[in-house]
Amino acid sequence: MKESNLSVMPLTKKEILFCILNGFLIGIANLIPGVSGGTFALILGLYDRLITAITSLNLETIKVSLSLLVGFWKEDVRSSFAKEMKRIDFWFLVFLGIGLLLSVISGAKLIQFLLQNHPEATLALFIGLIIPSLVVPYKLIEKHSLVVWLFLIPGILLTIVPSFFMGENSGSENPLFAFVTGVIAISAMILPGISGSYIMLVLGEYQIVIGKLSTILEPSSILFLAAFGIGCLLGLLIFTHIVKWLFVKYKSHTMTFLLGLILGSFFILWPFKDYANGQTVVGRSGEVKRDIQIATAKNILPKDFAEAQIPLAALVFGLALGMGLNRLESLQEKE
Repeated sequence: MKESNLSVMPLTKKEILFCILNGFLIGIANLIPGVSGGTFALILGLYDRLITAITSLNLETIKVSLSLLVGFWKEDVRSSFAKEMKRIDFWFLVFLGIGLLLSVISGAKLIQFLLQNHPEATLALFIGLIIPSLVVPYKLIEKHSLVVWLFLIPGILLTIVPSFFMGENSGSENPLFAFVTGVIAISAMILPGISGSYIMLVLGEYQIVIGKLSTILEPSSILFLAAFGIGCLLGLLIFTHIVKWLFVKYKSHTMTFLLGLILGSFFILWPFKDYANGQTVVGRSGEVKRDIQIATAKNILPKDFAEAQIPLAALVFGLALGMGLNRLESLQEKE
């Protein structure tokens, strides 16, 4: 996989700022229906680097970290730790994680408010933001044969089809099923354009997980959530290695498939919807999960031009913002 031009510590102030900004955008993306953190990681040109960093974590990382805790005064231990942190791209992950945390702290309530009160404009803004950035994954497609471009189709379908089956299954409180759900959900979260919460809803487990979180101190909830967490961890470790292998062996096919996932997400992001037909899923605090409602609502056409004016303005603003973001990324690559 392609090496990134961002250096490992010591990072410059500008490189740190870009890592935090990218992490913030990836975190915000997780709050928008039809968009995943993987979507923004891909259009920001960070997807392969992120996958590589995650797959670099292994038992040696744990061993070296523990050695530092018990022998930090030894120069050879500190040297081994520094080499290991460089190998796993540690500071990239740290500052990306800081950006993610900042998005959760500062952006979650704002995005939920906008989705609740101005869903059309918010969804149109993100469509505009994504469109100019499609050039990033497109440039990474090295082969342009018919066979390669056919991989767009399964990518588009994989994003759209789950929205037609949400809420149809009743789910199960069996810890084994929770484990399997965790494996599948975290694998979906890694892919651009697919939300793990949507996959959980398709499996009928979303509301069950929410309920278990509200009774987290009960033994049955602890067992269920532990199985779910282990499934997520195992799925993350396995699926990232699969994605990395696909990037190495079939980069153009994989990138085209991922591009299809993003194009399919425009179906979910379509601003005009019949919300009365969307699934009503209640969160831990009793609030209706607006992102699920938007993702499952039927797409409709605007009643008139007046209704479309604000979303169109938001779309244009998103396009300008997306092009500006691409410009910043291009300047960063040249340095």
